[in-house]
Amino acid sequence: MALRVGPTVLLLRPSYRLAWTFPGGGVRPGEAPEAAARRELVEEVGLVVPALRPAGIIDGRFDGRPDRVHFFELRLERPPALRLDNREIIAARFVGPDELDRLALTGSVAAYLAQARRA
Repeated sequence: MALRVGPTVLLLRPSYRLAWTFPGGGVRPGEAPEAAARRELVEEVGLVVPALRPAGIIDGRFDGRPDRVHFFELRLERPPALRLDNREIIAARFVGPDELDRLALTGSVAAYLAQARRA
């Protein structure tokens, strides 16, 4: 789930990994991918949104296993108030394009950014 404010994108730091990632997670049985993305936004940063824009699907190997990732985007005019759970998610920040190359990113975030640059 790519949450964008102007040229910046929201990245999260989970407690269980060194790389920065997007809000997101697994899709539960019977759950639509967009519903899962909205649920994860609430669980990880306390943000409730009515709808997200589909931004593509990427099949690849992420975290050492085959995975299908459904990307969604939300564009806002200003940064929202975030409420981190401070268990799973321990840090959040909006990052500009000039900073992205200097951060350790998860494979799925890198794949999304590469796709977005080509679009």
